[in-house]
Amino acid sequence: MFTDDISLAHNEDEEIKDKTYEREVITSAGCTGMDFQSVTFDGCRFIECDLSKASFYECKFLHCDLSNCKLPDSYWKDCEMEGCKCKGIDLTNSTFKQTTFKDNSFVYGLFSECTFEGSRLSSCDLSNALFSQVALRRTTIFSECRLTRAELFKTSLKGIDLSDCDISGIALSDTFYELRGAEVSYDQAAELAALLGVKIK
Repeated sequence: MFTDDISLAHNEDEEIKDKTYEREVITSAGCTGMDFQSVTFDGCRFIECDLSKASFYECKFLHCDLSNCKLPDSYWKDCEMEGCKCKGIDLTNSTFKQTTFKDNSFVYGLFSECTFEGSRLSSCDLSNALFSQVALRRTTIFSECRLTRAELFKTSLKGIDLSDCDISGIALSDTFYELRGAEVSYDQAAELAALLGVKIK
């Protein structure tokens, strides 16, 4: 079980490697600063877990529930997250490299000061998420994501294609500089123009 492996890893100061956990309910697990290598979580539910400063390498989260879990200052490389429920998850100041997110719900998620590098988010719900001061580097891609009412203060979207995303009600700075260089559809441009007080006939 995961809790047993965590205790062993703590006692021996080792990482958790080459493990698969299926349909486990993990409650109040203290995994601060833990390293995970080639670990798969399939159908697991995390309740009030603290994974602050944890590192994940080649890990997979499949159809898991990480709602309200704490993962600030975490590091992710070559990971996959698919079909997960992550409402209110705290990923503040985390780094994601070559990591893919597909069909996940991050409603009210906290992503402030995160760095995405060469990563992809597709069909994810980021409604009401706090996405401020985020760095999007090296062809990070957004595809069919919902960013409804997401806060994007000081997050440069230059070079990011948002044309198939729902960006209605996004919160930006007064200068709207976040959108400079972003790619949007005609309908989105009309909606964004309304934010500027421009009327399109």
